[in-house]
Amino acid sequence: MPALADSSRVRERHHAPPLRFAGDATMPYEVPSMRQRASYLLTNPWRNFLLPVRVLQRQMTRSASPLIAEAQARPGGWRSMEILYRNDEPVDRSDRQALRDDPVSMASRNRRRIVTGKLASLMTAHGARSPISVLGIGAGPGRHIQTALADSGTDPARVNAYLIDRDDDAFDYGRELAAGLGISQSIHFLKGDACRIREVLPDVAAQIVKVVGLAEYLTDPQLVELFRALRDVMVPGGSLITHGMVDPYGTGRFLRRVWNVKHRPRSAKYMTLLLESVGLTVVDCVVEPAGVYPIITALKLKFD
Repeated sequence: MPALADSSRVRERHHAPPLRFAGDATMPYEVPSMRQRASYLLTNPWRNFLLPVRVLQRQMTRSASPLIAEAQARPGGWRSMEILYRNDEPVDRSDRQALRDDPVSMASRNRRRIVTGKLASLMTAHGARSPISVLGIGAGPGRHIQTALADSGTDPARVNAYLIDRDDDAFDYGRELAAGLGISQSIHFLKGDACRIREVLPDVAAQIVKVVGLAEYLTDPQLVELFRALRDVMVPGGSLITHGMVDPYGTGRFLRRVWNVKHRPRSAKYMTLLLESVGLTVVDCVVEPAGVYPIITALKLKFD
């Protein structure tokens, strides 16, 4: 199984991908505390502008944090997200700051839980009427869709989930996850460009599409091109789940300076305009409790 962090400074025990994460069903959603909000106000000027990048990076290299090691090796990659989702007990102060105190880390766990719940509900609704096809775009190991299918109670034999990514290094990990959940027959990994979806999947007609964890890295023209291509393979009444991203705590500049994570902020209103520009209709928007990600559901309402 691919390790979650490839670093000589970090030795992780090898184990199967966790099927569920501790506390998913019982823990409350995460919101920065007053102490954490005060800390952002005090430290942001130093982290965002005053301290040299090399000083901040030197501090990070002294940490034994699996998350920091992975973020240094592959900023914004699927392994980092798996570590965030797993949310193990922090190993040192820097690890705690990255894993538990950073608002984007909190919001990412909130987002996963909300998106997984929405996908499960859509699978239940569509699966009750007919066999369904699901697309995961920039899917990595496909955790959102796989967990949603397992949670939905839908017969896996009625579902074909196509998980598409330009890079296939997460696929073995994802196959292990599918085997552990007992849904391997439903999960299909495909390496390819989702903007050329008709070449990757010539005959697909999707009831559910997920674009999560990717939109914030694309330019407006790239995102519009992707949404247009996906709309073309959705059935009338099909749903697309995606999200915007805002920076209410002013930590985005630090992520760019130190981690080279270059998010593109977009409000719910702006994302709605992009989706509507390709003929999709926004029917629901939920802002996860930390206030970073507006999670949007859009429908294809008619034939071309």
